Amino acid sequence: MYVWAGSSGATLLFLSSLLSTPAADTNAAPAPAATPATVSSTVASPAARTPAQPAQFIRVGFPAGLFRDVPEVLIQAAATPFKKTLHKELGLHGDMVVVPDYKALAEQLRDGKLEIGVFHGFEYAWIKDTPGIVPLVVTHPTCGRVQACLVVHTDCPAQGPQQLKGACIAIPRGCKAHCLLFLERLRNDPAIPTGDCCPMKPAGQSAEEVLDAVVAGTCVAALVDIGTLQAYRELKPGLAQKLKVLAQSPPLPPAVIVWRQGSLTPEQIAKIREGLLSCHKTPIGRTFTHFWQLECFKEVTPEYLTLVEDCLKHYPPAK
Repeated sequence: MYVWAGSSGATLLFLSSLLSTPAADTNAAPAPAATPATVSSTVASPAARTPAQPAQFIRVGFPAGLFRDVPEVLIQAAATPFKKTLHKELGLHGDMVVVPDYKALAEQLRDGKLEIGVFHGFEYAWIKDTPGIVPLVVTHPTCGRVQACLVVHTDCPAQGPQQLKGACIAIPRGCKAHCLLFLERLRNDPAIPTGDCCPMKPAGQSAEEVLDAVVAGTCVAALVDIGTLQAYRELKPGLAQKLKVLAQSPPLPPAVIVWRQGSLTPEQIAKIREGLLSCHKTPIGRTFTHFWQLECFKEVTPEYLTLVEDCLKHYPPAK
C-alpha cells in the first residue's frame, strides 16, 4: 500500500508506461477549445512559437531531487522502454535527462536543450515566469492534495514544533520533497532554537515504520505527506488514533509537466497532452496511477495557478 518514491519521482516510469498504451486515433476530431475554466498551453503566452517541421527528437528533463531514494538502476531501467515507446507511438526518438536541480532544468528548457520538463509544484512556482516554459498538465494525487504533516503521539506534551527538542523527527525513506521543504522552512523560524526540531539519524525506515515508532513511543515525531497519513489511518485505524498532527504546511500545488514553446508542433503537443489526460482510463494507466498514488493528470486550471501564487507567499525561493 505504501509507495514512498512519490508521484513526482515516479514520472519517468509513468511516461514510459503511458507511451506504451495504444496510440490515439489520428482520424478523431480535434480536442475542444479550452474553456474559461481551463488554462491551455496556447493561452499561456501571446508569443507562442511553433516549429516549421515536427520535432524528431524529444528530451524530457527531471531534476535529480525527484528521485530521492530511487535506485539508479530503476531509473535506467525505465529509460530504455521510454525511448522505444516514444518512437513507436509518436514517431520520435527521445531521451530522459536528469539534471542537478530545478534551476538547471529551467535553464535547459529556456536554452532549447530540453522539450519537456517535470517540476514539483513549489519549484514550478519559483520558475513560472521563465520565458517560453508553459504548463501542460498537472498531477492529481489520490488523496486530493499535497501537504506536509509533522505527526506526534496524542500524549506528546508539545504544543508546537518549537517545543520539540533536539534531533527527534524521523524522516522516512523516500520522503517527499515538499515535506523536506516544510521542515527546512519551519526550522528557519526564529522561535525554534538552533539544534531543536531536527531530523533523527540514521534515516531509512519506511513511512509505515516511522509512524509505528511514534505510536510505540520510540520516536517523538515523524515527517510525512498527508496522503501517507491518510493511508496509515486506513490500514491501521486503531494505532492511528494515537497520532495527531502537530503542524502542517498549507496545501501546495501538485507536480506539473511543462513544455518549451516552439519545440513541438501543435499536433505533437496535443497528442502528448491528451494521452496524459486520458491515461487513467486504460488498464496500464490505472495500474500505474494507483501504484504511484495518483488519481490522474488534470488540466492546468485557474485554481491551480492560485495555489502556485499562494505557494510563493508561504515558500518564496531561497535567497
